[in-house]
Amino acid sequence: MVIPEFGGDTVWANTVAAYHDLPESVRQLANHLRAIDTNQYDYGRKLEREKAGKLAGPRSEQFVSRIFETEHPVIRVHPESGDRSLLLGGFARQLVGYSRVESSDLIRILQQHVTRPDNTVRWQWRVGDVAIWDNRATQHYAIDDYGTQHRRMHRVTVAGSIPQGIDGRRSVALLGDASYYSPVAA
Repeated sequence: MVIPEFGGDTVWANTVAAYHDLPESVRQLANHLRAIDTNQYDYGRKLEREKAGKLAGPRSEQFVSRIFETEHPVIRVHPESGDRSLLLGGFARQLVGYSRVESSDLIRILQQHVTRPDNTVRWQWRVGDVAIWDNRATQHYAIDDYGTQHRRMHRVTVAGSIPQGIDGRRSVALLGDASYYSPVAA
C-alpha cells in the first residue's frame, strides 16, 4: 500500500530446503525434537515493543494481551505434499527435555540452516505487489531498515491445519485458547 523510498524488504526462507541441508546426524536428532513456542517470547517482550514502537495499536495489543504456549514438532510434515520442514522461528522458546541453554544452542544451529542465503529470497516491494506464501513451509522477516519512513502493508492469514510431526503427533496447546484465531484448526 505504502512503500518507503528505501528499505522495508521482506525475506522468505524455504524451511523444506533447510531441512534437507541439515547434516544427516542433526536431521535425525531434529526428527524427534519438540519445541515450546509462545507469543510472549517474541512479540510479548514489552520493552522491545516500546523501544521499537512497531507494535502499537489495538490489534497488536490484542495479540499480546493473552499468552499462548504450544508444543510443536520441530520437523513438520506438510499436509498436502508430505515434505518435511523445520518449524522454528522467533516464537521457539525451548526444546522439550532440554535445558534453556541446550535449547538455545540447538535452536540456533537449526535456525541458521533456515536463514542460510541459499535458502532465502529477498523481495523489494513496489506499490501494487501481492505476495502469497505457504507459512507451513516458509518463514518470513520484514526488514526494519527504513527509518522513520512510512511502510503500510495489508496481510491476510488463512487458518490451516494443526502441525503434525514425523511420528504423527500434532501440536498441543499448553496455555491459552487460540481457536478464536483459527476455527478450522480446532
